[in-house]
Amino acid sequence: GRKTEKEARAMSQWKCFNCKAAMEDVDDIKIAYKDLDLPDATGYRCPSCGLEFMDGEFVVNELNSAETMLEGK
Repeated sequence: GRKTEKEARAMSQWKCFNCKAAMEDVDDIKIAYKDLDLPDATGYRCPSCGLEFMDGEFVVNELNSAETMLEGK
């Protein structure tokens, strides 16, 4: 689901621990699982150094179900 305004505001205040720049909200983080390229993830990227973090909700909701399916469990 969509982030609440409060969540979005909280995330927009995250700072990169490498260079202290404000993190940007993005939806094009490249991810791969073993040798598969998966759809882009939502998360946060530092505009200065490029450090990326995936959104926790995306990981729990999307990646867990995809991993379970891929592993055939």
